[in-house]
Amino acid sequence: MGIIDRFENEYVDVSSNRASLRELLELLVGAVLFVVGASALTYFLLGQRIALWVAGILVVVFVITLVSQAYWAVTGRDDYE
Repeated sequence: MGIIDRFENEYVDVSSNRASLRELLELLVGAVLFVVGASALTYFLLGQRIALWVAGILVVVFVITLVSQAYWAVTGRDDYE
């Protein structure tokens, strides 16, 4: 079994299980910390305007991720089994 097969099997194992509330909260906290850190670094390196754009784009990406994970936490992932 190659490395790609291992990653695929691990992804299917993780994706087929329902996410718990704790995992969703960990994802939320991680997303907030990432947005704050990336925005601060961008502000320091490139200025306020670009930092706001970076923060906005990251917020959209993480909101979509959180909504998706919450949906799959409720419905489950039977399509992977």
